[in-house]
Amino acid sequence: MKKRLFSAIIAAVSAITAVPCTTCAEEKPAGYTYSIIDNEVTVTGFEGEPTYIEIPEIVEGCRVTEIRDNAFYECGSLRHIALPDSIEKIGHHAFYACYSLESITIPDSVTEIGMGCFCGCENLASITLSENIQRLPDSCFRSCTSLTAFDIPVSITDIGDFCFSGCTSLSRVTISDTVQSIGDCAFYMCGMDSLYIPESVDKLGTCSVGFVPTDSGASQVENFTIMGIKKSPAAKYAEENSLSFCNAEDSVHAFAIQSISGRRIPIPSIFVISGIILIIASLTLIILKNKRNRNK
Repeated sequence: MKKRLFSAIIAAVSAITAVPCTTCAEEKPAGYTYSIIDNEVTVTGFEGEPTYIEIPEIVEGCRVTEIRDNAFYECGSLRHIALPDSIEKIGHHAFYACYSLESITIPDSVTEIGMGCFCGCENLASITLSENIQRLPDSCFRSCTSLTAFDIPVSITDIGDFCFSGCTSLSRVTISDTVQSIGDCAFYMCGMDSLYIPESVDKLGTCSVGFVPTDSGASQVENFTIMGIKKSPAAKYAEENSLSFCNAEDSVHAFAIQSISGRRIPIPSIFVISGIILIIASLTLIILKNKRNRNK
């Protein structure tokens, strides 16, 4: 009887220890996959459902230099990713539809990012862009609906088609005077009510600025104003598309007439304020001069 009881206990213990530990399996850290060619590492994809990934600069003694095309395509769980300073290229659609991604810092080592790179990243609210990238490709930040502000780096010369299209919360954009072209529908369906376009921009594509979709097709944004230099391509674009145009003598002046929120302050109000200040200063000088004369 005792032997039978002992055997039953041993069998029960063995059965328990044979059951796989699902908790441990779930806690296994998820990460990324990669390949090594000519002593350079390319990140090719991901495994599991990662929320945070930190990619090192060196893997197996080799430098990590590239994020492959579609590497994190539709990785909906990814909220944060840290990229090393060794990265030189980020492929097309690399972070497409990573809708949980909240912020991204692209190191200055990166010189190229592919089309649709962050398209559909609807929670992406903070972007630090490499200052060595020359072109923002087609659909790069398309439908990033949480993006509220963006400063185009001075390294950028071209803004591709549909680059910021569908960024409905985007209310403030600064374009440097190094930008030469703005592609078709680049700022289509954005939240801005005004935009300063420097004289350096000599090409503006179809519906590039100031348009939203309607049932009957594209339509002008109500009360939208383009700010720029008289007789510039921006002024011509505004005239051809029946958009309001406001003359701004230079970029400093243009930035001065925009508040932090992105809403435009009319130019005449600045002149009025300046005039009032001059009048007050003149009256003060006259009063002081009269006092000196009476004291004599």
